Amino acid sequence: MENFIVHGIYTVSNAGGYEIMFSDCGEMAKVKDCYGNDIPAISDWLIIGLVYNKEEENWIPVIDPLGYNIPLNLVIRFT
Repeated sequence: MENFIVHGIYTVSNAGGYEIMFSDCGEMAKVKDCYGNDIPAISDWLIIGLVYNKEEENWIPVIDPLGYNIPLNLVIRFT
């Protein structure tokens, strides 16, 4: 089993959010549920895709656009 290394967090609410692990190439990510579960769920590798933002007329990178839909600009990265 691969170790889950937290590279960033995404907060959904005061109740919790997700821990994010990025692949070495930076094109994929794993998401770990951090809502206080005893056995948190960890996703498989998810694609980071570009989604067009019509309001701002630009492209933004998003983790799993058809599922978790986590914008990368809202992920707080650890150094």
